[in-house]
Amino acid sequence: MVEDFPVIQKFYKDALVQAGYELEVVPDGLQALAKVAEFEYDIILLDMLLPNLNGVEFLEKFSNRPAHTKIIALSDFTEPGRIKRAYELGVAEYLVKSEYPPSELVLKIDKLVAGEDDGSSGEEGGLGESQQVKPAAFGADELADPQEL
Repeated sequence: MVEDFPVIQKFYKDALVQAGYELEVVPDGLQALAKVAEFEYDIILLDMLLPNLNGVEFLEKFSNRPAHTKIIALSDFTEPGRIKRAYELGVAEYLVKSEYPPSELVLKIDKLVAGEDDGSSGEEGGLGESQQVKPAAFGADELADPQEL
């Protein structure tokens, strides 16, 4: 999970660990790039507003990722241009945080891992365009205000 806001880190981490996923958390895009250079992850939860290297910049630099690596952008930014750019850079899903509580995020990850969801559902809140998991989830997007949850 790439997330710089500690409250959000804990919010998602607790749900994912309880669901049986192994999880690493890094607070910025530069540290995320260092991690993906060392390890292959199955799922990356990516905050789009990060210090040092934002979500779009991370996606641009991580363009040669393994085919099995799925990236879920988590953000409360809903501007069509921002969402379109994230999909152009290969995210499987762009989820609006305020519309996806941790329990629903876990279900979305379960479906991606099982190959039941290709990220193109386009369901409400999913804004979709669009193996085996360690189970590993890595990365998530930041909220500036926990009240936005």
